[in-house]
Formats: sequence, structure tokens, C-alpha cells
Amino acid sequence: MTAEHLPHVAAEIEATVRAIDGVSDVYATGSAVLRTIGASARRLGLRADEASPVLVHRDEDGVHVDIALGVHATDSATRLTRIVDQAVRDLLAEQGLTNAYIAVSVVHVDELPPALAPGRS
Repeated sequence: MTAEHLPHVAAEIEATVRAIDGVSDVYATGSAVLRTIGASARRLGLRADEASPVLVHRDEDGVHVDIALGVHATDSATRLTRIVDQAVRDLLAEQGLTNAYIAVSVVHVDELPPALAPGRS
């Protein structure tokens, strides 16, 4: 069985993750080469601009989800990855998609505004 991409599920996961308090952004996952290919495909009109940065595919092993997050500096990256993981598992379960392998990476931490930075009065 070859991998089946699930763009509709990816879009739902992206919306769910963006709604989680503390998540500042969702970034494209994959290697630099894959991101470059995706950007080129969008410019050539081979891939829709609105394609989700979340990758979701299903194969004989189950459903695979890759998510890259930005988080606010005032939040715990560890706590947010756990919350995101559970939210994605819940969404997949609602759709009858089980046996999920979910990779959540924090790839950016927003800087604190100068007024909140340590050592400022």
C-alpha cells in the first residue's frame, strides 16, 4: 500500500492547533528540500496556496501527522506539545482514524516584548 495524503484532515488539524492558546504559528514541516519543492509547486500552480503546513498521510502502519509550531515565550513548549498532541489524537479519533503517529516540533519561540523581558522595570 502506498501512502495516502489526507489534505482535508491536515486542514482540520491546522485549524485546531492554531486555536490552542499559546501557539503563535504553524510552520511547514519536512526538510528544506521538501519545503523548497512545495514552494516551487505553488508558484507553478501545481499545489494550492492554501495547502496546510501540517503533513498527514495514511499507510499500512497507520496515520502519520507532522506538525511544526511556534510558541509564545511566556508558555511552556513541553506543555503545549502535550496539549497539541492530545488535541490531534482527539480529532483523529472523532474521524475514526486510529493508530496515529504524531510528531510535534517546536521550531520557533516568540521573543518577549521589551516591556516583559527579564531585568526591565
